[in-house]
Amino acid sequence: MDENEYILTNDIIFDSKPEAVPYHYRLSYKIAITCLIFGLSCGRSGCSLSKLHLISISMYSEKEKNNLLDYVNGNGIQYIILRFDPIINKTVDFMLAEKIIFQQTNGLFRLTSSGKEFFAKIMKDKSLLVDEKDFLKKLSSKLTEKIIEKMKTSLLG
Repeated sequence: MDENEYILTNDIIFDSKPEAVPYHYRLSYKIAITCLIFGLSCGRSGCSLSKLHLISISMYSEKEKNNLLDYVNGNGIQYIILRFDPIINKTVDFMLAEKIIFQQTNGLFRLTSSGKEFFAKIMKDKSLLVDEKDFLKKLSSKLTEKIIEKMKTSLLG
């Protein structure tokens, strides 16, 4: 028997796969990124689920990052596609369960004190998530909830 195989019964064999789960689908990465989004791009009022989706999905490619920055800075981009990623919903559910974030009465999410501590630890390590931090600092609080609502309304209207 190959050392990479594990036999549970005589009929079922589990074997390791040659590919790892891509980093952007890993829960630990998503939690760290979401904390960064809250800390660097959401402000004190909180952050909607739609905003989390838009920012997180934009972080998958340089082109999408640049498009979002151009859009919020008024640099010729007339629209941004608002897409949803089920991984974000699972991340938010986990973060709520672990009390990293909480939901306010207005529906927006914010970091808890333990979430703020986690954010501070991520920020303190200068070698961790450098590109992500740089992008979110550039985005800052320019993507407001008002802009998100305008996007959602234009989809329906």
